[in-house]
Formats: sequence, C-alpha cells, structure tokens
Amino acid sequence: MQLYVYAIKIIYNFAEIINKYITDMKKFFLTTIGLLVALIISTSAVNAQCAFRQGDLGLNFGLGLGNGDKWYNNNHYQSIFVPTFNFALDYGIIGNVINKNGSVSAGGYFGIGRGSNDHGSYKYIDNRWRFGTRGALHYTWVNNLDTYAGINVGFRHDKFKGKDKSSNTTWDPVDYNDFNLFPFAGVRLMFGTFGIYSELTYEDFAYFQIGITFIL
Repeated sequence: MQLYVYAIKIIYNFAEIINKYITDMKKFFLTTIGLLVALIISTSAVNAQCAFRQGDLGLNFGLGLGNGDKWYNNNHYQSIFVPTFNFALDYGIIGNVINKNGSVSAGGYFGIGRGSNDHGSYKYIDNRWRFGTRGALHYTWVNNLDTYAGINVGFRHDKFKGKDKSSNTTWDPVDYNDFNLFPFAGVRLMFGTFGIYSELTYEDFAYFQIGITFIL
C-alpha cells in the first residue's frame, strides 16, 4: 500500500513538472512570437516611406452602406436604401510625426443618400445629406499603404416625405437637422497617385465605404 501511494506521488509530481514546463514553454513561445511581430512591424515602419505627407492632398470618392433604421413621428420603420455617395478631402498640415512616418491632415466631407419604406398603405422617403469638416492622424506601416483615423464634425440634414397610397395623399415634407460628430478609420492602398480606399465610420449614414482615391 505504501509503495502504491509513493508511486502515485511520484507520478503526480512528475505531471506537475511537465505541466509547469509546458506552461513555461507556452509563455516563452508567445513572448517570442509577440517580440517577432513587434520587430517586424517596427522594422517595416522604419523602412517604409510615408504615404501621406505634409502638403499632400487626398481625395476620396466612394460608395457607402449604412443603417436603414429611422424614426418618423415617434414611429419606427426600416428603410430600404441605395448606397450613399461620399466625398472626402484631406490636406496634410503637419508632417514628420511618430518616427517621421506620420502626418496630420485637415479637410472636409460630403455625402448624399436616399432611403424608402413601404409600410402597409403608407410610403416613406428619406433623403439624407451629410457635410462638415474632418481631421485625421495618418501613419505608414508599409510602403504605399496610408492608414488613418480621425473625427468628422459637421451637420446632418434629413428630409422625410410621406404618402398614403390608398388615398394618393402626399404629406408635407419634414426636415430634420442636427449636429454630427463621429469617428472614422480607413486605409488607402496607393499605386502612384491613384489608389483604392476603404473606410469605417460610426454613423448610420454610411458605416462602411469603399471607392477610389487620389493623393496629389
């Protein structure tokens, strides 16, 4: 019996040693992988040439997809909308920031979209406009790839129209105006002065954009 207990203790201690060894090896490999990734990123950033510099002019032309949820006279409805048309301008005002691979831009944006909804005998149409200013921080991790993030500050204007299809009665349009502030982040993949871009925004007008871009 004592020999059996002793054997169990030896096996248990051996298992603990193996488990500690495996845990330490996992930590070692994860730390090593993390350091290698950080080294690769930092090396790429050091060797990369800044894609968006002071004095550069960036122009985005794209389509956006947003959220169709709207409220009209305290009633919720879901819009079926066509893609929005979006334009943005960025001008580099400060250069050589963050290891000389970054810059700061200021500019503006404009967007237009349209949504519609059929609810029983009623039809709603929502025409939307967005415009304002924006600022962003740009950083180049790898050559020809401009990554950026910033804030849009401006105005939103929605014009709601309604119609009762059963009586063919059109209601007077309702205007909705509000201050607009939301963050955005995007990337430009450049092929010389021309490229493609993708942008994410936290605003129901166009959560996701994709299109063509120019850096002049």
